[in-house]
Amino acid sequence: MSKKIFLISHNDFAKGLKRSVEMIAGKQPNLMALGLQPGGNPEEIVQTISDNFTDGDEVIILGDLAGGSVCNAALKLTLKPNVTLVAGANLALVLQVVLDSGSKDLETQIEKARQQMKPLALQLTTEDDESIF
Repeated sequence: MSKKIFLISHNDFAKGLKRSVEMIAGKQPNLMALGLQPGGNPEEIVQTISDNFTDGDEVIILGDLAGGSVCNAALKLTLKPNVTLVAGANLALVLQVVLDSGSKDLETQIEKARQQMKPLALQLTTEDDESIF
């Protein structure tokens, strides 16, 4: 069973995610990015996805926005038992799914990506530390 990962979004967000993933993890032949352009039809994205997998493939679709036109259109693909759609895609999630090829547990991959979302702040310990700026 081959794993196929599709990134779907409004405009070029999915293409940017793919470029970022490949900058970090190298070329990913099983990763395809599709973006809905202004005036475009989300059904064309669904058709492109359908044309690029078989019933023998494990298909993961990572979409930008739950309730958005692209994810809504792709929902019909989840009627197939080998297709999973996840909304809220970000770089941490895509990297987790791409690089954690040994895990079949998508929920664990999603949770690991969620753990990467946190506030970050530099903590200064003495007055001398202010010289770093």
